[in-house]
Amino acid sequence: MTARKALSQLQTYFAPLVTTAVFARQHPCSHCVNAKIDCIIVDKKPREKRTRILVTSEYEKKIDQLNRRMSEVLSLIQGLKNDRQLGVCSHASLDTPAGAKTLAVPSSTTSPSSHTTQPGSDDASSVVLGAEGESSLTAHSAFASNFMHHVTSASPLQSSGPEMRDTLDALSNVVATLKEQTVANEMAYPHARPIQRSGPSGYELPPIQKAAELIRIAKSFIYEFILARNFSDICLQVYFSDGFSEMEFIIVNAGLHSLFEDYSHRLPAEEKAAYQGHARKCRANLETALSSLPLHLPTTADAVTALLFGAWHAIELSKPYLSWALSAKSSELCQTLGYHRMPDTDNSGDAELRRFLFWTNYFLDKCLSLRLGRASTIPDWDITTHRPSTTDTHKEAVMAYFVLWVESARCQGNIYELLYSPEAVAQTAHVRQSRAELLISNLRMLEQATQETNKKWAKVAKDNAGKDVMDFFAASDDTLRLSLLTLVHRAAPQPTGAPTTFSPSCVEAARATLHRHQDCLAIIDRSSEDFLPSYLHWTLLFTPFIPFIVIFCQVIETQDKTDLERLGAFVESIQPAAAASDAAAKLCRLFQVLHNVAARYVELSAPYNGQPQATEELDMYLKLLGMPNGEERSVSGQHGQQEFAHDLGGSFAQAACDDGASAGELQTGPMLMSPMMRMGNGAQLEEWFSRNQDLMQSFQSAAHHFPMED
Repeated sequence: MTARKALSQLQTYFAPLVTTAVFARQHPCSHCVNAKIDCIIVDKKPREKRTRILVTSEYEKKIDQLNRRMSEVLSLIQGLKNDRQLGVCSHASLDTPAGAKTLAVPSSTTSPSSHTTQPGSDDASSVVLGAEGESSLTAHSAFASNFMHHVTSASPLQSSGPEMRDTLDALSNVVATLKEQTVANEMAYPHARPIQRSGPSGYELPPIQKAAELIRIAKSFIYEFILARNFSDICLQVYFSDGFSEMEFIIVNAGLHSLFEDYSHRLPAEEKAAYQGHARKCRANLETALSSLPLHLPTTADAVTALLFGAWHAIELSKPYLSWALSAKSSELCQTLGYHRMPDTDNSGDAELRRFLFWTNYFLDKCLSLRLGRASTIPDWDITTHRPSTTDTHKEAVMAYFVLWVESARCQGNIYELLYSPEAVAQTAHVRQSRAELLISNLRMLEQATQETNKKWAKVAKDNAGKDVMDFFAASDDTLRLSLLTLVHRAAPQPTGAPTTFSPSCVEAARATLHRHQDCLAIIDRSSEDFLPSYLHWTLLFTPFIPFIVIFCQVIETQDKTDLERLGAFVESIQPAAAASDAAAKLCRLFQVLHNVAARYVELSAPYNGQPQATEELDMYLKLLGMPNGEERSVSGQHGQQEFAHDLGGSFAQAACDDGASAGELQTGPMLMSPMMRMGNGAQLEEWFSRNQDLMQSFQSAAHHFPMED
């Protein structure tokens, strides 16, 4: 009876699932009659009418919002997962040294505009850190593992059973784990609470139609490195999606700012104003985004690109310290990603881009190292990836000229390291002389490589970029190279008893620099492009432009009126650039003051019939320049020391001694200023290099103390 009840209950349960037609044949059905149970037929309920859902724009917005939040949740979950798991990567063979191993990494990631400040919270958290050097525990552990495998493979231990093999496998796994340290594990704080960072907001972008038009016509080789990263795709992401990263926002605004600003100079006045307005919008977005970047950044190629764009922009603002901060952070990311150890055999899709990013970073780092007198963050001896060479096969003109820029940067880094660093200035005169000769040879090789590159690529480059552009680059690069040559000659020790402070080679290099400068200004004057601000920021302010200082000191020492005319022509030529930036205005004022002082000094050095006021005014000018007067020169000559009265705090100190020179002590004709300017040892050379830059900065901040003459 119990079974019948159970069957009845099952039948009642499944009855709604059976069609009515089955029971319509007979009632009661034969099955129920044989089973002696009640035959129950359940009528099929009519289907309820469903309510139609109207998908309005409001619903679509809510759905998009849910999708966006779901993506953020998935990103957070992925970050937490990566915190607990090691990434999987390919390993180098056992014969490859641990320090030379390079791991493939993704070229970019797209993260939501709102993310946590923890480095491990980004999609890039699974990126494996760059290879550690040969001094690391990882490298020594890898050697021990390889050594053990080699020993066991050549000894009876190989056949000792599975226990030894399991032990060796465990050792290999431990070593592999050491090699696979990820950003999530190494660059995150274990007890930090995730903090949401809001993405860019309240910004305004140029019209998408104008931006798309510029991207299409930007066929000049200047922009090929931007388009190589699918710049148009990143623009679409920023314009039409909320899920873009800070790095993509910086890349888009930096690229558009450059495009709008450069193209505006080719337009009539009405359109030019509109395009420059769009450029200013992008510039404001760029600087706002850069100023709000956190300390910890995603370890991606996009982050490197954004930082390099920022460093480039800082140079155009003439802010070398800001550029150094961005470049140094980019250098850190490049080395974390292993860009400096990329093997030549890496031909992956984004390998060319990664190499370009690294050597662009190298260019900025070495140039700023000399400009600021700081040690490079990318030492040459730590680089194993192939350095661009003129012997490489290039498909585009931009990469052929890029080789020259990298080589010029390498020379600049070597000039600081071998001649002006604290270690270099402590070397003997013989060592400094040999180093100077080596660097002079390198600069001559750079000149030869430039000539060969121009023969091969100048026509193609002029067809793409225009004759004026390429002529301007050629002249400005020559000016920079001659300026570096002057700096090298300045560091070469003078022989004892030399009649002048600067060697003839140093003075000739400085004169050649000023002459080539005039050629460059002639190209700028004839062109419709506004090259003068770029020339000022990337040539005269980007590196220590000492030829003017050398010629100025030469005039003070010899009263050479031809050199004085060179100074005057230089000052006059750069006056139109004073409006380019505050730094440009200060530089123009500095050189104007130096020229006025030199002119007045030469005038007062002529016979003045013993007028004491002439002596007093002459000594006053020397004091304002931080140079000793006649009495102080006598004292300094006895001690063989350089006696600058220059205050490194940004102003000029008052001389400690009274003006004791009489009218009879005033020298006429050429004056040998070896006690004042000649560097007798390394420490004095370092002091001269440091004070040469401090002198310029002090003039910029305290130029109102100096007389200005028309």
